[in-house]
Amino acid sequence: MRASAQKASPNEVVVPRTLGAPAPEVLEICSQGPRLAIAAADLMVAVAERTTGRVQWRSEAWIDRFGEVDTLNKHLPDSMDFAELPLPPAGENWRRARSMQTVEDDEVLFDLVLIGASTERGTHYVTVLATERIGSGMVISDRPQILDMMDEALLDAEDQSVAAMYVDLDRFENIVAEIGNVQAVRIVEQVSRKISSTMRATDMLFRLQGDEFMLIAVGLQSRERAEELGERIRSAIATLPEPADGFPLTASVGVALNNSGQKAYNLLAASETAVHLAKGRGRNRVVLADEALPSRSERLVTVERQLRRAIEHRNVRFAFQPLVDLKSRDIIGAEALLRIGGDVGLSATEVVATAERSGLMGALGMLVIEGVEEKLGGWLTEPNAGRLAMVNVAPQQLMDADFMTLVELIASHESLANRFGIEVAAPAALGNLDLINSITNRLSGGVELGVDGWADLDTPLALFADAGVTYVKLHRNLVSQLPGEPAIQARAARLVGEARQRGIDILAIGVEKESEVEALLEIGCTKAQGFLFSAAVPAEDFLRSSASV
Repeated sequence: MRASAQKASPNEVVVPRTLGAPAPEVLEICSQGPRLAIAAADLMVAVAERTTGRVQWRSEAWIDRFGEVDTLNKHLPDSMDFAELPLPPAGENWRRARSMQTVEDDEVLFDLVLIGASTERGTHYVTVLATERIGSGMVISDRPQILDMMDEALLDAEDQSVAAMYVDLDRFENIVAEIGNVQAVRIVEQVSRKISSTMRATDMLFRLQGDEFMLIAVGLQSRERAEELGERIRSAIATLPEPADGFPLTASVGVALNNSGQKAYNLLAASETAVHLAKGRGRNRVVLADEALPSRSERLVTVERQLRRAIEHRNVRFAFQPLVDLKSRDIIGAEALLRIGGDVGLSATEVVATAERSGLMGALGMLVIEGVEEKLGGWLTEPNAGRLAMVNVAPQQLMDADFMTLVELIASHESLANRFGIEVAAPAALGNLDLINSITNRLSGGVELGVDGWADLDTPLALFADAGVTYVKLHRNLVSQLPGEPAIQARAARLVGEARQRGIDILAIGVEKESEVEALLEIGCTKAQGFLFSAAVPAEDFLRSSASV
């Protein structure tokens, strides 16, 4: 959403001459370029017409900033066609895609960042920021790809060790602020080459974020050898010249070795925990994952640092559990679940407690809303679909100004209005009815507001109806009691009847048995989610299953 776009500093913005696009629109899409440049091995800009996907314009101004007149000719061939890519609609922040193109008879992988825009005449364009796969470690690999490679390494290694080395440059955001994004991209390239110089032929190097790398090493004979390799990486980076006076270039390295039967996500989690511990102990050092945290306070500091890092770099995964129409079994919605740092060992309780303590609840909520829009926006806005994406929030998030500005923007959005539901746990909702009422009035019906985990049939529904609640989710414990319990069925049926009269929708969660479906239909509840239909799955699997229904 535009309201959440981070602007680059004015001296980093280049406003090119486009095909009649108004200056404010151009300024907005181009101001994001330098911010995203740090996540690229090489950067260039073109504007493609939305309807055809063909490149209509290329930015000489951007080429000049990189000092190469032929940058676009070198990296983005005239024949490149974006028509088959999932181009974002106007106003969407950005979307990533990859495209294999033939350049001078060679296949080249392009890593693309696509930013939606439109002219005053309504013609849609997309700004394309492209990165070429130059070599190992130069193109960002997302966490699922890293985990796949780790799984393969663990399988092929048999009795050999597998080490994961998480490399994170120290205080890199300060360096970027000092030298600018364009030069920072070049520094990242130098770091990648330095790490490569320390590697053995069998090691694999990947980029995770703009200033983060992952090296997978198989066959190290001991934890001492793993620590030694980590130290070689750290030392090699430290030999690079200072990017600016008083800004040394150093790195923290977290090293984890696999145990018998260990899964890839555990190995990645251990290495990431180790690198955060290295940061907490002063940076520019190597820490092994099996070094125990010496105190609870250090654990809390580490958790907060991981959470801040995850929010800053969008280092999260999303899983979606389908909401199903019980009569047709069609998928009509989804509940979004957040996974911090790709399973880095943070429980949901830790995440919420840390976010509350650190004042990060609003930022966390914004990350979820933006992630859901990015992953499911196209699915939600299909014409006449009537779909709903549900996100669980805490009262603290409803009091965060930035978070609520984003929610208000969604409520007023032509396509997304009434496609999002923000829901509060029943006990928290009961204790914050005045807040909920003020929120529903503020949103003017553009976003659904729900109560999650309704377990007490004695709680007056009128309290929530008066506060503007539009849907209620029956708790798993209540759902499980419906089959074979006529008294509970009768009370639940009265609740559903009252809810219908008050314009409140009743949904069920945690459905695991067909007998529960039958009981829900008997009381008039026709929408539910649960393991009977699907566990929470990545967006790709969710969209695939939704399309196949």
